[in-house]
Amino acid sequence: MMLNSGNRWIRGSGCLKSQGAPVRPVELVFRGVRMSCKQKGILHNVSGMVRPGEMLAVMGPSGSGKTTLLNALSGRNNVDSGVITLNGELLNKELRRRICYVLQQDIFLSNLTLRQTLKFCALLRLPKSMSTQAKMDYVEHLADVLDLRHCLDTRMGDALKRGLSGGEKKRANIACELLTNPSLLLIDEPTTGLDSSSAYSLMRMLKQYAAEEGKTVVITVHQPSSQIFHMFDRLLLLCKGQVAYFGKEDNVVDFFSNIGLCIEPHYNPADFILEQLKKGCEIQEKIIAAAQELKFSADYPQELIGTGDLVPPTFEGQFRAIECPHCQMTMWQRMNAGHGESEPSTEEKYLWSVTKQPLPDPSVELRVMIDEAQKITTVCAKKGDPIDNEEDSGRSSWWSEPRSSSYDGSEEDSGQQLEENKWPASFWTQVRILSERNFVEGRRRMLSKLNWAQTIGLGLVSGLMWFQMERKEETIFDIKGWMFFSSTYWMLFALFEALVSFPPEREVIHKERESGAYRLSAYYCAKMAGELPLMVTLPSVFHFISYPLLGFTHAYTFLGLWGFLLLSTVVAQSVGLFVGAACRDLPMSVTISSLFSLSTMLFGGYYAAAPPPWLAWMRHLSMVHYTFHAMQIVEFEGGSPVACATENTLYVACRHANATTIPPSDIINRGGEPLPLWANTLILLLFLLVFRLMGYLSLRWCRNPK
Repeated sequence: MMLNSGNRWIRGSGCLKSQGAPVRPVELVFRGVRMSCKQKGILHNVSGMVRPGEMLAVMGPSGSGKTTLLNALSGRNNVDSGVITLNGELLNKELRRRICYVLQQDIFLSNLTLRQTLKFCALLRLPKSMSTQAKMDYVEHLADVLDLRHCLDTRMGDALKRGLSGGEKKRANIACELLTNPSLLLIDEPTTGLDSSSAYSLMRMLKQYAAEEGKTVVITVHQPSSQIFHMFDRLLLLCKGQVAYFGKEDNVVDFFSNIGLCIEPHYNPADFILEQLKKGCEIQEKIIAAAQELKFSADYPQELIGTGDLVPPTFEGQFRAIECPHCQMTMWQRMNAGHGESEPSTEEKYLWSVTKQPLPDPSVELRVMIDEAQKITTVCAKKGDPIDNEEDSGRSSWWSEPRSSSYDGSEEDSGQQLEENKWPASFWTQVRILSERNFVEGRRRMLSKLNWAQTIGLGLVSGLMWFQMERKEETIFDIKGWMFFSSTYWMLFALFEALVSFPPEREVIHKERESGAYRLSAYYCAKMAGELPLMVTLPSVFHFISYPLLGFTHAYTFLGLWGFLLLSTVVAQSVGLFVGAACRDLPMSVTISSLFSLSTMLFGGYYAAAPPPWLAWMRHLSMVHYTFHAMQIVEFEGGSPVACATENTLYVACRHANATTIPPSDIINRGGEPLPLWANTLILLLFLLVFRLMGYLSLRWCRNPK
């Protein structure tokens, strides 16, 4: 038994048992849901419901709208019209926190183990009132419940690296969402890609979890086996976005038999249903028409009577769920002032029930309701309802009791409480946890054995290439060559390392942000902090190996060149972060980065000391230019003097009879008069700041994957 701040977690038979501030079971009801995209209808008047402890399966051919419906039920996509309620309350961002949405794709950071994945998820999404040990105990218990104990220390893996199997990844995906103790589970295609045994085991676990814990489960499934099919409590069939059947699973065969579509003995009902739904338009229309007639049967749920198809087309789409409970009360009080009528129910507010009088022609009363709703929506928007904060996705942890949706008249207190309830962890806690996660994830990628071998080998080769150089006029170009090679190589390494890290992380960020795990700003700060020590490790090893082999022993030049090498590496990483965040397409980002890096190398001052006057301005946009000249200042002003050539010297100072060494300023100024050391440093820091900021803004506005 685990005790923590009044909450007790005990182990039950195969499922988690929670005591103390339990989460209320929810009944999901959706009526008359319509959705369209680019003037094309996707869902047409879809209705259904599912009660606590039940599993609703949404079936249909590919493209019938199954995933679109799940997106609508989760609140990720707005509906054109219709009503979605949990326990009779209209779906809003407060209620969305009681929903978990398991995507069809199993999206994880590939270099983390399953234990680390669950650990970081628990630390981010479980409430701060739980101790760290209690969170870890809960992770261990979830691993037992979902049969993941044997693979906790296995990496997640991806297409290129072996890791968890498909079934293990699917259970891990569900485990990450179950951490928040949701009341409603929405799972998209949980059996896709699994063998029959794994699929049956997973569905049996979900069925048991729903029944024992009183959870409401909605899944989409394409073509289940007969064993899995008979686990469903309710079934919703979709065909071209329309309801082809809604009701109990054990009545669906009789439904098809009544319309002349009889199933053969010992035939999988799921296969038979999909075959019928894929037949010609005549059969499809026959099934859809029969499904509409079910609304008038005695077994049809009363909660779904009065669906949105009774609203005339003139007003279709003008009824919306308003996430402002006190505004709803004000609207109805205004409408019924002086009439002595009691407040209508949720259904009556948004739908014309078939039990009421027939729907009149567009009347003053109907127009008043629409106008009032539009006015109140505007008022709520002007007040800056905190629920609409872009940082809050609406879902985080629901271990504690939800905040009451009733309005108490204190907007300031309500907003402050909502702000506290948005995130289970504070901003700095999120930064700390995500920094650790980014460090662990990036360590295996950036400090791989291959990168270590490459760095050590390159350090030795470059050191031997410029081994024990004499400091004389004839070797000045060689010394500059080492500095230019070092800065440009690590610039390219850092830029492309940051660039390729974004495509796999982008989907993870989108998934976790949609589930309300953390702030985007916390992620970005953590990425910079967590990967900084990794990014400077390999350049440091290269410098420690290569520079001493040159034969230069001054501590000042050693430390100065090392500092500018690291600074240019971090600046290049910032460019890579910006391009990776701004470009969704990897080939495009690689092309842009290649063009930028090669251009900045050309204007760095080594290949062409004096570019054409009409291109000279581009030097000021080259970070290599400032790094290269800063390293020259450090090396030639702080290091040992450079001897003049015995004959044919290029420097005027060496032509005097008593001159033996070249003044450092003559060497530095030979390629043009550079900026002082402090100015080069300041400009590089400005590059760093600007590209980091642009990276965050790009991630903010371009963060959602296609």
